Amino acid sequence: MVSKFRMKIDLLGQAVLIVAILLLAFFASGKRSTNVMLVVLGLWQLASAFHLLYVYRHIKRLNYVKTTVVLAVSLPVWIHLVGALAYLPVAGVVVWYFGQTIFDTVKVYNRPRSFWDL
Repeated sequence: MVSKFRMKIDLLGQAVLIVAILLLAFFASGKRSTNVMLVVLGLWQLASAFHLLYVYRHIKRLNYVKTTVVLAVSLPVWIHLVGALAYLPVAGVVVWYFGQTIFDTVKVYNRPRSFWDL
């Protein structure tokens, strides 16, 4: 069973990184710092997905891992061909995983507690 603390830390970390990316994108003129934070968020989400997949056998995370690997391999080509619009699929994947984390966190917080959790 996934613990409430683990899901809370995961959700909080992702939220902080997403807010940092949005603030850097709107207020910082350089794309380099925004790209660095995007890579950090991607690594956070990928590590979270691997942890949930291998420790808790959460099979839904396998779809995210596959999609992220394909996106990471093809992103340099898309950046060369399309330019800045290549980041739209990246944003979609980030929002997809963040939404899945919110859904799972709500599910973990709503499950009944056992006698041993009291």
